[in-house]
Amino acid sequence: MNKLKVLALSASLLLSGYSYADVIGGTIELAYWKGNYDGNMVSKGTDISVNNELQFDDTDALEVTVSFEHPVPVLPNVKIRHIDLDETENGELDDITFNGETFPNNADVTSNLDLSHTDLILYYEVLDNIVSLDLGLDIKRFDGQLDIIEDDDPDTRSTTKIDETLPMLFGAVEVELPFTGLALGGELSIVSYDGDSLSDARVRLRQNMSIAFIELGYRQFNIDVEDVSNVDVDADISGVYLSTGLDF
Repeated sequence: MNKLKVLALSASLLLSGYSYADVIGGTIELAYWKGNYDGNMVSKGTDISVNNELQFDDTDALEVTVSFEHPVPVLPNVKIRHIDLDETENGELDDITFNGETFPNNADVTSNLDLSHTDLILYYEVLDNIVSLDLGLDIKRFDGQLDIIEDDDPDTRSTTKIDETLPMLFGAVEVELPFTGLALGGELSIVSYDGDSLSDARVRLRQNMSIAFIELGYRQFNIDVEDVSNVDVDADISGVYLSTGLDF
């Protein structure tokens, strides 16, 4: 009888170990985003249109996401996401002074706008069944710039560093459609304080295929911040994206 108890206890411990492993998982995802620019930059009352003057129209951006989930209740799950939003366009400025540099009449300029950023998302699974709900914190780190160079005189150059780290509230919800492998979902990261605001929202339709998935969605990213290297930034990028990856 004692031997049977020992065997039963051993089997129980073994099964509990497998159960523990089942709730450890993660994702790897690669996304292509076709976004359209809108907005302006303001320096000491001088307003430059991202679209009309700098001629930023759309972007073809790649995004990489990895996440790790675990069963330890007090520790958050982790998601790391990076997107490359670095575009260069040719435009025209007309007798303006922007961020300390004066551009003459009909000045042809080459502009580089880099809004690339990395997200560190720490979140908890509040629900995890047919309806899933994640809540947490998104720490968004920018390391870019707005660089405007006059083509005929490269010494006439305005550089605005966009070097910010912003903590944001994060939420994600997903609803599975039974027996289809389809899921509808959305994510939102948002923060607003002292007249500054930043939001990053997306909605999606995902098709799951065993551990692989393909996803079609729409993303809208808006940044409205004041006094970034003496420049106010108000920019919006929105458009459809397509992604694929593994969910294990």
